[in-house]
Amino acid sequence: MKRGTVVWVDLSDTNPPEMGKMRPGIIVSGRAHNEVLNTVVVVPTSSIAPEIRPLRLEVGNFSGKVTYAVIPGIRQVRKGRLRGVLGNLSPEHLAMLDECLDAYLR
Repeated sequence: MKRGTVVWVDLSDTNPPEMGKMRPGIIVSGRAHNEVLNTVVVVPTSSIAPEIRPLRLEVGNFSGKVTYAVIPGIRQVRKGRLRGVLGNLSPEHLAMLDECLDAYLR
């Protein structure tokens, strides 16, 4: 798994306001993390609009719908929760996601 890959991730067993169920997520952890640990860090996505930067960012069309990265939902998950690859973010979308993550985490 590499940074910027969009995967199906099982986020079940959560409580509101956490995002649950099976949904696309974007891997944002780096190579060192992904190669060594049995986890990845993902930003879950939603098809519910609107874009609200830096909290929600439109990142393209995955699983047949316009997709929004939900930055406050960032979380570490076991690789066993990953269920398949949907694609990769474009370099432009990954750069915008990095900007939103930076603004959100500061």
